[in-house]
Amino acid sequence: MRTLCVLAGALLCASPVVADDYRNCGETWHLPVSTPSRIVALNQHAADLVLALGAGPALAGVAYLDDTGTPQTQYFGVPVISTRYPSSEVLYAQKPDLVVGGFASAFGNGVTSRSGLGRNGVASYLLESACNGHSLDYFEHIRNDLSTLGALLHRQQRARKLSDAMDADLEKAKALSGAGKSLSVFYLDSEVNGLDSEGRRGFVTTLLAAAGARNLFADINQYRVTVSRETLLASDPDVILLADAQWSPASRKRQLLMQDPVLSTLRAVRENRVIDIPFTHLLPMVGSGRVALELAERLRALP
Repeated sequence: MRTLCVLAGALLCASPVVADDYRNCGETWHLPVSTPSRIVALNQHAADLVLALGAGPALAGVAYLDDTGTPQTQYFGVPVISTRYPSSEVLYAQKPDLVVGGFASAFGNGVTSRSGLGRNGVASYLLESACNGHSLDYFEHIRNDLSTLGALLHRQQRARKLSDAMDADLEKAKALSGAGKSLSVFYLDSEVNGLDSEGRRGFVTTLLAAAGARNLFADINQYRVTVSRETLLASDPDVILLADAQWSPASRKRQLLMQDPVLSTLRAVRENRVIDIPFTHLLPMVGSGRVALELAERLRALP
């Protein structure tokens, strides 16, 4: 009997401690450790969320930094393990117990899929705004991310403070924008394969509304929208918003706007009513309330 008790105790000690089941993307997932101590973030805004929660010491690696000027070897002291998504060998070499992705594309097929990671004892989390079939209540998605990851990382108090701070910034942005006429804004995501923007389903529509403006193409019920120069000229937006990304710098977009024979005639270009903003700030992220407030201030300061 004593031998059986010792054996049972040894088995219990050797088994991973299950901290909690958690809900993400409408499914129940399992965390195989009590507190994640080796987290890998597969997108910059996912890393920013983990860092904001104060879990930087547990962040073993980050990948796929988007913003122009972002260091490509260390990110706030955390090793950058890949400029894009890492191979399965590189990912598993970090010995992660939790992998956090900002886009669905972060999780590939096979052993790097969420189910594959789970089979190998690695928990995963996808930001709610990237889940298949997500609603357009993006700020609520951010609150849910903070609540869930805050609980998984035992940072609930910090998560509540971040959520409250976001809501406070959104209230300030709302007060600042006032009841005046909303400025129409054309968002230029990329100029690589045409003038890529976002329609009603994109976060930029929500962000601009929070800043007291309106997305020029919010009436199109799509996420991605590619527009022609002629369509943009006919719409003649009040302001142009440029994403500043590694793969499409704002400086290159500005050059296009000023040199193109059609785009250079836009009123926003002629009057220099063009705003640059880091790409990750145009994604649902922990600092989106602050981004909305800063955008409201910049829009109000335009000539």
